[in-house]
Amino acid sequence: MGYPSTMPPFCLQVPQKGVGFSPFELLFGHPVRGPLTLAKEGWEQPLKAPKQDIVDYVLGLRSRMAEYMKKASKNLQASQELQKQWHDQKAVLVQYQPGQKVWVLEPVAPRALQDKWSGPHTIVEKKGEVTYLVDLGTARSPLRVLHVNRLKPYYDRADLTLLMATDEGQEEDSDPLPDLFSSTEQDALVEGVVLADCLTAEQKDNCINLLDQFSELFSTVPGTTSWCEHTLDTGDSLPVKSKIYRQPDHIRDCIKQEVQKMLELGVVEHSDSPWASPVVLLPKPHCKDGKKEMRFCVDYRGLNLVTKTDAHPIPRADELIDTLASVKYLSTFDLTAGYWQIKLSEDAKPKTAFSTTGGHYQFTVMPFGLKNAPATFQRLVNTVLQGLEAFSAAYLDDIAVFSSSWDDHLVHLWKVLEALQKAGLTIKASKCQIGQGKVVYLGHLVGGEQIAPLQGKIQTIIDWVPPTTQTQVRAFLGLTGYYRRFIKNYGSIAAPLNDLTSKKMPKKVLWTANCQKAFEELKQAMCSAPVLTSPCYSKNFYVQTDASELGVGAVLSQLNSEGQDQPVAFISRRLTPREKRWSAIEREAFAVVWALKKLRPYLFGTHFIVQTDHKPLLWLKQMKGENPKLLRWSISLQGMDYTVEHRPGSSHSNADGLSRYFHLDNEDSSGHG
Repeated sequence: MGYPSTMPPFCLQVPQKGVGFSPFELLFGHPVRGPLTLAKEGWEQPLKAPKQDIVDYVLGLRSRMAEYMKKASKNLQASQELQKQWHDQKAVLVQYQPGQKVWVLEPVAPRALQDKWSGPHTIVEKKGEVTYLVDLGTARSPLRVLHVNRLKPYYDRADLTLLMATDEGQEEDSDPLPDLFSSTEQDALVEGVVLADCLTAEQKDNCINLLDQFSELFSTVPGTTSWCEHTLDTGDSLPVKSKIYRQPDHIRDCIKQEVQKMLELGVVEHSDSPWASPVVLLPKPHCKDGKKEMRFCVDYRGLNLVTKTDAHPIPRADELIDTLASVKYLSTFDLTAGYWQIKLSEDAKPKTAFSTTGGHYQFTVMPFGLKNAPATFQRLVNTVLQGLEAFSAAYLDDIAVFSSSWDDHLVHLWKVLEALQKAGLTIKASKCQIGQGKVVYLGHLVGGEQIAPLQGKIQTIIDWVPPTTQTQVRAFLGLTGYYRRFIKNYGSIAAPLNDLTSKKMPKKVLWTANCQKAFEELKQAMCSAPVLTSPCYSKNFYVQTDASELGVGAVLSQLNSEGQDQPVAFISRRLTPREKRWSAIEREAFAVVWALKKLRPYLFGTHFIVQTDHKPLLWLKQMKGENPKLLRWSISLQGMDYTVEHRPGSSHSNADGLSRYFHLDNEDSSGHG
């Protein structure tokens, strides 16, 4: 017999994993003297087989073939079940309803092994567990029973192509887009500045006199700074031109009005640029009289793809919040359409061009939506406030001035306002707050040595309905994750929801009981979120750590005037499968090492106390012995000034709750919280 040219002959004598027999045995029903047998006979010189008559041979052959077939079927079934179990790990049950439109995967004639999606076709009825009768609309076979794996949903394209985003829970102060055309005259006057109610009459007079000196700063029209300009480095890229989005008539009228207003302000100008980006409309987060109002924006995603990244850093929000929470007097300023106060370079203007049904235009100032706009703006405010960092901070256009005494605060306000005036910037009066004890800053209520989440954000989380897509899950996790410092064991609670956002998971999420449980627990955690205290570096920090078989946790706290623990931050994470195999002392030591690394910005350069309910860790600083892991960790902590104290388990509930909350059904996942 001949062998396939692509298969070595000896492979036909090797038993296959699926059936447990070699191809030779299944074909002939007896061991064949193939290449391997001949080689073996040459090595071992086996004895000659006894002679056998033809009847016994045929009967034996039939018996062996029947036995081979029985065993091969059993082995093949076991192999198929194992493969099915492996491939069905992430299988999702898909069901269709009669009348629903679907795509159908069909072979391409005459290439039987090449497939293509055709459709749309209509589901007629469900025939079996995973089969459907589909109307293909062909003359030869209009109706055909197809497996669900050859179907996928068909979605009708909407007549209106409009990019919209909503965030009903967005706070007014966090609105980044300019709203110049609905401003009142009060917004341009110094009298529009909000003064703290707790200020005395004399202090309010001080504020008014100070603000009158800088009355030119307050305007609803954006200023023009000469301190910087925005450039767009697109390298050798060809111009990006995108089609205009189709809009209904009333939306086109709105776009026309907005463009005309920007032309009058000098924000845009007519253009003949080869670049073109489409216009989109975003709903305003706060609408008057219940009417939904739209805001003009440009979709610069195509331009951003070819723009080189500006790596200028944006400040860490948590550092700014900690700084502001510990002072007595706070004032905040919001620039008037801050982005529009930065000019575009001559080379950049044509690249910002956008098209409408009424014409082709380009920006003369830095518009919203550009990839590097935040970096350019942060570089500007850093330059303006250079030398004033001891009492001022800025996160993009949210500028804060903070002081410990009123006299100092007046001096600090004067210096910051003078710097803004020199830079040619303008401020929106109605968005300014002076001399406050607590202010809303970056989504938190800070001041009075306390930090708390905004009630509006909490209500948004409470009212959130169960998500159905990955995008909705990410939006929910993004909002709750911003407040994770208030939630004990956030990483563990959110683990089932984080798993839904994996690239390997379907975009339409499979909402399970575990997902619903995590969803409700995050809502409940936000409802009962504690008010954190701001760190005071003149007091001792206490780090309470603990480890369980599933996770590690820690609480950073300080003592108040009554000697009670006040939490500064909660942190926790689950252990990986490898870390779970560590001994108890290794897990406890790892909890300390990991916590001190995460809390290093608070602890480095100060003396602090580590509290643990594991007595052997009292000798962590003098760790000796044959365990290289513990010795290495002990050495890594030598640069920190700390004392280890034993705290009985009954007094150690804060950290215990973080490490022991991890559920067994999620123990193979890893994450940080």
